[in-house]
Amino acid sequence: MSTFIISSHSKHRGAALIVALILLVALSLLAISSMNTATLDLIMAGNEQYRTRALANAEAGLADAIKNGNFDAPETFPFTKSNNLYSYTIDLANSGKVEMTSLGNSEGTFGAVYYHITSTGTAERSSSAKVMQEIYEVVKRSNELTYDENACSTTTNLDSTC
Repeated sequence: MSTFIISSHSKHRGAALIVALILLVALSLLAISSMNTATLDLIMAGNEQYRTRALANAEAGLADAIKNGNFDAPETFPFTKSNNLYSYTIDLANSGKVEMTSLGNSEGTFGAVYYHITSTGTAERSSSAKVMQEIYEVVKRSNELTYDENACSTTTNLDSTC
């Protein structure tokens, strides 16, 4: 019986080494794949962070345009401003024509001038985001269908709020 065991060992000599090497290669491939996946996840998370930062910069440009835009001088449109974080453009919508407001007590007295603002924010890795918004300004209508900044100075109506 001891002869049988000896002959059994001699047939399987080196098989454990081959199985161990195959397992080592498989585990190495699994580790390399996991590292590549983790690196790709890190890059994607960074890109999302930069895209979010670019969107925040675009929204800051929009807020700056609304706060500091020169809406009283239609001859200056389109108006563009830029810095290293954002750039924005303010343009007259509908060629600056004063649109009628909804029906009410002052029908035909007041109108609205619409503006189109486009803001583009930038961040690292060449990421960018664009935000567009339209706003309007209520103005006193004149007899013409254009903007009249002096329309309120000639009114005698005590109810007007120019």
